[in-house]
Amino acid sequence: MSTRAPLPVGHARTMVSGARSPRVYGEVARQLAAGLLDERPDLEPYPEAVAAWATAEAQAALLRRHLDEVGIIDEATGEPRKAPLHWLNVAERRAQKAREPLGLDPMSEAQLMRERAAAASGVVDLNALAERGRAARAEYEAVGLPDPTDHPDIAGQVLHAVRADAAAREVANELEHLL
Repeated sequence: MSTRAPLPVGHARTMVSGARSPRVYGEVARQLAAGLLDERPDLEPYPEAVAAWATAEAQAALLRRHLDEVGIIDEATGEPRKAPLHWLNVAERRAQKAREPLGLDPMSEAQLMRERAAAASGVVDLNALAERGRAARAEYEAVGLPDPTDHPDIAGQVLHAVRADAAAREVANELEHLL
């Protein structure tokens, strides 16, 4: 039985990199997110995405810092430090995945800019468009042409016919079984 007193709440004696301690990575993430939002206020409507990115970046930074301090190879065994390298890889992948929807790498930034430009050029005055449609219909009616939007519902007609045929077959089958 151990005679050592339990460690107090909030201790840091067993902390290695800080990448698994919300007290550490949370503060780093908060500062990263604040810095990003200062530079990119357009991301303010997406706090969850910014927080996910900042958390992954913070954990990756803490793991990189730890490996820089202790080395990738354990001097005592001559072997790679598998656990921190694994978790660094996991954090780096999460960070990369979180960068993309925010446009924080060159490729996704370019894609985001293209999508925003397309959306801006695609803005249409719906009232003006509706008015042009009404004017075109009035012109068709004025010269006696049929309304170009007035066409038979072919899909509806076929669907109705198939359903009616299926219902008729079911009735015929039931009558056949009764006789």
